[in-house]
Amino acid sequence: MSDPLVLEFTASIPEKFADAVNHVVSQKILASDFVLRNRVMLKSFIKKFHSEAGTLTDKVRSSIEFLDDPMTRIVVSTHQPNLFAYGGVFKKIVLLETLKNAVKELDRHSKVVNLFFVVDHDFVDESWVRLAQLPSVQHSSGVMELRLPVSESKRWQMVCNMPVPSHLVVHNWKRQVKSWIRKSTAVADKNMLVDNLEQFWQHVEYSHARAGSYADLNSFLMSRVVNETWNYSTLFVRLSETFTVFENGFTFLISNSNMYSDALRRAENMFMSHGIDTGVSSSSHLHAPAWLHCKCGSKTSAKIAMKNSDLVLAGPCMSCKKEQVLNLGNPENLDLGQFVHKLSPRAIPIPLLLARDLGISCYASGTGGIGYLVVGNIVSKKLGIGLPLVLVWPSRDIYKGIGQSEAAASMSTENNDLYLQSLEKQNVEYEERIKPLLSKRTERVRTGEPLGELLSRLFELKEEQREVRRKISTAEKIRNAGNLSPCFIDYAVNFGMARTERAWKNHLVKDGGLASPVEF
Repeated sequence: MSDPLVLEFTASIPEKFADAVNHVVSQKILASDFVLRNRVMLKSFIKKFHSEAGTLTDKVRSSIEFLDDPMTRIVVSTHQPNLFAYGGVFKKIVLLETLKNAVKELDRHSKVVNLFFVVDHDFVDESWVRLAQLPSVQHSSGVMELRLPVSESKRWQMVCNMPVPSHLVVHNWKRQVKSWIRKSTAVADKNMLVDNLEQFWQHVEYSHARAGSYADLNSFLMSRVVNETWNYSTLFVRLSETFTVFENGFTFLISNSNMYSDALRRAENMFMSHGIDTGVSSSSHLHAPAWLHCKCGSKTSAKIAMKNSDLVLAGPCMSCKKEQVLNLGNPENLDLGQFVHKLSPRAIPIPLLLARDLGISCYASGTGGIGYLVVGNIVSKKLGIGLPLVLVWPSRDIYKGIGQSEAAASMSTENNDLYLQSLEKQNVEYEERIKPLLSKRTERVRTGEPLGELLSRLFELKEEQREVRRKISTAEKIRNAGNLSPCFIDYAVNFGMARTERAWKNHLVKDGGLASPVEF
């Protein structure tokens, strides 16, 4: 793709950790009064989170105070409060904490804050919000799933409005994981694995006891691992509580909604014309840059319209379906003060708001968010917002935990993928051999001819095909278990929380290749 904005953006993403460090060190930081006011405003929400999570450590307190200094660099990652989030979410935090420490080594007077925004206004219906996975060939798909039970009526609730799961649900999750460990044939002595689980589960139970919502349970758990076990100074904050921090940014985006929508539409059309799926909805340009909250606990994908010379956000609630209308008043003089608590940013505006209103130096994204950032970069240029350095750590973790080892031991050949392709080819060949025999059987039934020899041959072929399909099922389970990006429990059980952090950090410091695999 030859678009200069896309080429410039993709070329700006560092391939080496050292390049990211040098880029951040070279930045000249002096927050404007506007940005500094927003940073100072953010402090109270950060303190609130850590006080409620029980993670307001001395390091966290010191890091919060850095927000008063206009020369402080802020490096940011964001994610939904997923159930036992997968390793990539934690890796973003490790990446930025290691970056922060490397910058301080080169410039010992520098102040750097590692900030994690909990995107807690997404729908609970998002699969990863309520689903965690572990590799297990003993399960039908090769994957064991831990699930949050969600009734049909709650599917479209925002995560921050979902109640804390019951003690029974949490107990059942632990029971499932213990059973997964005990049934594993990969290791004989499972005591260490159970001990690792118990250490991790202390954080789960502590977080469950303090949580005020389902989102709190998962974000408090992350903070416990990061701030307590790893002793990081990373700051956590709920995005749903920071609407006043971004009030001016919301006003800017809504006031410039025509420009925003036009840039979004042009970007969408450009990528679609090249057959590229960025993950951004093809109709996203029709909607406002902010969600409109509903009293039922859900939200509305609102559109912007004019009504009697006033700017209006309107649309049906995703859950209760009631039409939501918010009159924002004169578009020439928008004042969102009394309305801003009813708004939350859509995906593309989040990094735009972070850059514009907090002056962040670096944004760490997962691979799943790159499409949104490429589109967001085009929109930001149109709006005159300079995006920060974007970091991506797409490397795959190479290790053999109990699930992966059990899958490897179940393999019939060294190359399971080629074996699976061969089996699927055999299955097709059996289909081609069986189909004409079925037609013959139908014809003989019609004409009254004898079926004995034909049925024997059919039975023989179908039995052989069943065996091939059984092997396909086993090979698919092995593939799924081996290719899975598992939830953090897999790391905590197999290596312990501290060793997991060391493996990730050491890779950055010693290897530094952001695309090269991390070997445990």
